[in-house]
Amino acid sequence: MDIDFNALFNDSYEFVLNSEDDFYDAFYTKFIAASPEIAQAFRHTDMENQKLMLRKSVAYMVNFFVTKRARKHFVDIACLHKDQLKIDSTLYDVFIDTLLDTLAAFYPRYNNAVGVSWRITLAPGLEFMKHISKLD
Repeated sequence: MDIDFNALFNDSYEFVLNSEDDFYDAFYTKFIAASPEIAQAFRHTDMENQKLMLRKSVAYMVNFFVTKRARKHFVDIACLHKDQLKIDSTLYDVFIDTLLDTLAAFYPRYNNAVGVSWRITLAPGLEFMKHISKLD
């Protein structure tokens, strides 16, 4: 059996792009409810701006997966999360799990292979976010 994870990701990501306001609203509702630490981190956040930043961040992670190049803005985001916001690396697992829970609730063709396609695509960017704060 062949599985085209790129096609699965692209189809489901296109679906998200076409309903991103509702999708990201639902994501943040679930994400903030996932832990007191996350709720505390977002308590004074402009959520409209935050949703815009997340849209861009997902696009940067997709680009990173495709090109294996960390653009300056993506490096800056990683540094901000690690050095200034002091984001615990375990929260990236909560992030991807919540993102996929939200996708499962929204995307009518969601199945395990779609979830795996998102994990494959976003894993390099999430690992970058976890481990890289400064590049020489």
